[in-house]
Amino acid sequence: MSAVKFPYGISNIEKLSSQGFVFVDKTCFIEKLEKNTESYVSYLRPRKFGKSLWLSILEYYYDVKQESKFNKLFGKYYIGKYPTPARNSYRILKFDFSGIDTSTPESTKQGFNLSVQGALQEFNNKYNIFSQLGYIENKDAEEMMFLFFRNYPKDLPIYLLFDEYDHFTNDILYRNKHEFIETVSKQGYVRKFYEVIKTATQQGIADRVFITGVSPVTLDGLTSGFNILTNLTHNPEYETMMGFTEDEVRELLKLVLRDKSRENEIMNEMREWYNGYKFCESSEQSIYNTDMVLYYLKEFKDTQQSPKRLLDINIAPDYGKIKQMFRVLDVHKHYEVLTEILQKGYIDTELVSIFNFDRGFTQTDFINFLAYLGNLTIDRAILENIVRFRIPNRVIEILYWQYYGEVLQEQADLSIDVLDAIQPAILEMALQGNHVPFFNLVENLLKELSNRDFSSKFNEKYIKLAILAYISQISVFDIRSENELKGGGYPDIMLLRKSTTHIEHHEYVIELKYLKKEQENALEKTKQEAKEQILNYYHQDKTLQNKPYLHLLIVVAVKDVLYIEEVVK
Repeated sequence: MSAVKFPYGISNIEKLSSQGFVFVDKTCFIEKLEKNTESYVSYLRPRKFGKSLWLSILEYYYDVKQESKFNKLFGKYYIGKYPTPARNSYRILKFDFSGIDTSTPESTKQGFNLSVQGALQEFNNKYNIFSQLGYIENKDAEEMMFLFFRNYPKDLPIYLLFDEYDHFTNDILYRNKHEFIETVSKQGYVRKFYEVIKTATQQGIADRVFITGVSPVTLDGLTSGFNILTNLTHNPEYETMMGFTEDEVRELLKLVLRDKSRENEIMNEMREWYNGYKFCESSEQSIYNTDMVLYYLKEFKDTQQSPKRLLDINIAPDYGKIKQMFRVLDVHKHYEVLTEILQKGYIDTELVSIFNFDRGFTQTDFINFLAYLGNLTIDRAILENIVRFRIPNRVIEILYWQYYGEVLQEQADLSIDVLDAIQPAILEMALQGNHVPFFNLVENLLKELSNRDFSSKFNEKYIKLAILAYISQISVFDIRSENELKGGGYPDIMLLRKSTTHIEHHEYVIELKYLKKEQENALEKTKQEAKEQILNYYHQDKTLQNKPYLHLLIVVAVKDVLYIEEVVK
């Protein structure tokens, strides 16, 4: 078992192949790309889906300089057994725009220019086309490319690869909409750069192009100057080119699972936390996030236990940019989107393949933006080109709840000290079985929101959002919202012991009711209804009955006042 090596964080096919790492063979898509598509391709996926590794595969497969390594690198994979006519027939010019300093407009442009200059110099060092490239130094990117292509031999075709093409422009958008538009507009340096690339394709120098990134936000400006791309992002034929399928994850698990009887248990856990992504509304299966699965299996391999943190700390920052995303442009409308997603679990709108900033950045654009970045996913088609978006998995759900807690704090104008107080209150719930400090904090939040004219939002769902937002601030409980019990029924909230926690602690089933201020005389009747309902859940579900430290709580909110009772089992 210990000999199995998972390529977590590895994006170089030579290292992966030569050092014996496990590899999920996707190389059949090279054949598909070469046979069935145009020569200039864009393909978007969220962060940590294997985009950089895929570009490394294309680089080594098509590079004339790597022909002697072909059998060593690809011999045991599909494309090694069925090579295509164009294998090892290109010079590879690869750009990576992920490391640019975007703190200021000046540093961004300088970083872009240096990235382009570095790629050209690396290309020339590798292929020795020119004796020197001094003439490109201290030039803007579009001028460098123009000079490079003007002097380049037209009988030596180039395959252009772009990794994280939009990484730095997305960062600009988070910071300053106007700077973003200027950067990718007709006179912007990014647009001009791609216009030179387009000219090189027309001249036959750039024979193939493959662009990866996360979102199509930059494609609007980019394709205006480079309008020859075929976008395969939502093409069902290429749905599984990146990410893992259910069958692929199951086969990876089998490599290290000692107790075969636990296979379904482990698969269920990974499915809940890492699966759920769809990029085409007609897809019949959903996709797992590549790095999240490899992280889990790397941790699981030796201990045969789930990772203590199911949310990988190395992935969290990439998906934790939710705050930045929601503050792009019309922040208040975006908060409304967030509330709707958390209340309903989904949101319906048009599927957008490209954004047009000439018409503004609409709510539909924003919802699609969240999906491209992996914080929502396509669920299914509703009408023609209208799709239902939902939260893909537990990882993203937890990040949403944590951020929503911060949003409520800001709306209530409460200090950050209140968030600091949540942790000990939740720990007291888990370790001492005392729920009072936590619900005092929730009630204080609701009172502050009520005082700031948010009364129109108050209903049962809004109260539940506040509770879940606070309880998610520290990863203690396995939080379930309206989760179906084995005995039937859907409790409003369950706070359970996590499968990765081997220490017994207090757990909770919470039934929530809401009354308007003028309905306060129905309080006792409503309490009784809630007690009967929660006892019914308990008596019909043996799993709950077998929990030694389970508390049954009813919470009746009369506007912003909480009445809480523990029900005797």
